[in-house]
Amino acid sequence: MDDLLATGRLKLSPAGAHLTSTDTDHGELFYLSSTTKHGEGNAIRGGVPVIAPWFADLLDLTPRHGWARTSPWRVTVDKVGLEASMVEGGMALRLTVAELSDGVRLELTVSNESDTAKTVQLAFHPYFLVTHPGKVEVGGLDGVQVLDRVSGKEATQEGDLEIEGEYDRIFLDSVPVTITDPGKKRVITIRPDGADSTVVWNPGRDLAADMADIGTGEWADFLCVEPALLGEDQQGVEIADGETRRISMEVTVAPLAD
Repeated sequence: MDDLLATGRLKLSPAGAHLTSTDTDHGELFYLSSTTKHGEGNAIRGGVPVIAPWFADLLDLTPRHGWARTSPWRVTVDKVGLEASMVEGGMALRLTVAELSDGVRLELTVSNESDTAKTVQLAFHPYFLVTHPGKVEVGGLDGVQVLDRVSGKEATQEGDLEIEGEYDRIFLDSVPVTITDPGKKRVITIRPDGADSTVVWNPGRDLAADMADIGTGEWADFLCVEPALLGEDQQGVEIADGETRRISMEVTVAPLAD
C-alpha cells in the first residue's frame, strides 16, 4: 500500500478515507489483512472502514455497508491528523482523524445538501488487533439488549462477552467498551459519541476460510467492536435537508496492570 498518507503514527488510504494503522507505545491498534485488496473500488479488510450511508444489508441496499468505504475522498494532512471529505447523492461526508498521545479519535459527519429528507446509517468498523478473540475480555455491555445476527435470537447480555465461532451481534446501546488482552498486556478502550448501537463481530474459522481477503488463520488476529448509528429497529435515521448528524469514536490503550 504505497499510496497511503502518513502523519505522526497514523496511516490512511484516500480510497475510502480508510485509517489502516495507528501505532502506539503499547503496539499497533489495528489488524490489516495480508491478502486484502486496496485502492478505489476496493474495501480494505482491516484498519477502520468508514460505513455510510447504510450499515451491512439492514436497509436492503447495495453495496453492502454503503459506498463511502470504496469511494475516493479528498484528504488533507497536518501534523496532528487528517481530514477527508466527499459528496455523493446530495450527502456530504466529512471525516476527521486525530492522533492522541495514547490512541486515536475519529469523527464522521453527514450533511444533507439535497432538498429532500434522507435515511442514513453511520458506523466505524474497527478491526482491533488482539491475541485471539477467544482470549480477550470484552467488558461494558453487561445488561444491554442484544440481537444475535447468527442465531436470530434476542437476549440481555450477562457479564463480559465470550467470543467463540462466528460472532455477529448488535447491542442496542452505545457505551464505552473495553478489550482486555492479557496476551498483549494491554487494555483498549472504545468511547463512542452520537451512536445508538455497538456491533461486535468476528467471522470465526469456518466463515473466514471462504473469505479471500482474510489471510489463512488471520481470523484469530482481530475483533471488531463498532460504534454505529442504526436508528430505531435498525432502519436508519432521517435527516432533513440542511441537517447534519455525527458520530465519533475515541480509542485509547493502556498497559494491563500486573
